[in-house]
Amino acid sequence: MATTTEPTTVTARDELHGRFGDLLAAERIKLLSQRSTHILLVLAPVITVCGEWFTCSGVHLAGASAHAAYDPLRGSFNSGTWGFLMVGASILGVLAMSSEYSSGLIRTTFLAVPNRRCVVLAKAVVVTGVTSVVGLVTAIASFVTAQAILSGEHLGISVSRPAVLQGFVASAVILPVCAVVGMAVGTLIRTSVAALFTALLAPVLLGAVPSGSDQLTAALSNSAPQNAWSALTSLGTEWDDVGSFPPTALQSWTALAFWPLLTLLAALIAVRHRDV
Repeated sequence: MATTTEPTTVTARDELHGRFGDLLAAERIKLLSQRSTHILLVLAPVITVCGEWFTCSGVHLAGASAHAAYDPLRGSFNSGTWGFLMVGASILGVLAMSSEYSSGLIRTTFLAVPNRRCVVLAKAVVVTGVTSVVGLVTAIASFVTAQAILSGEHLGISVSRPAVLQGFVASAVILPVCAVVGMAVGTLIRTSVAALFTALLAPVLLGAVPSGSDQLTAALSNSAPQNAWSALTSLGTEWDDVGSFPPTALQSWTALAFWPLLTLLAALIAVRHRDV
């Protein structure tokens, strides 16, 4: 007795989902095969722990007035250390895309996957995922190290406080924000040196806009990712320099979401209509 087998039908959505999953796997291999990725993964927590230990250990040397005005939240996420990490995340994002253009690998990638927007989206998802893990681990290391030192100076704070939890989350997400912006800039400019220069210098120039003159210039300065992060990791004590027009938490979160979304959208439009 012969048996018949009904043909299995694969919908277009299932096929697209499978292909995008394969594309994510390929982009993950590309990213993790880069030396810069492993450097960020290994050094980020180490640099953070060393930076927090160095800065927080000097609190006891401050005078009584400085000690009373000290911001333990800002001290838990030192701006110098985290600024260095933001630079590293931006470089990682830029190289994730610009290195493919400089090596010519992008031609093979687009030949295998004609839908260029899917390539950029997959790369953005992988970059976001990897740097989010790094950001979370680094934020934990930074906060725990700082609190271990500051608690001895009676300056310890609990992560259960809303403002503290906000600063912790902001520190965990600032690295993927910088990485996605860097990746989008690398897609738009494609040349590694020019993309690195733009991704690193543009936020610095935006954040350096004088914010004490009027609300417009203050809004421009506050919209810079590093300044938005700085506002979210501050309790607003006398030790902090919040300026004449400090941003609200909503404005800071909006800035952190705006720049990666805007630059990624521009990259998706450009890659669709531009030759390799």
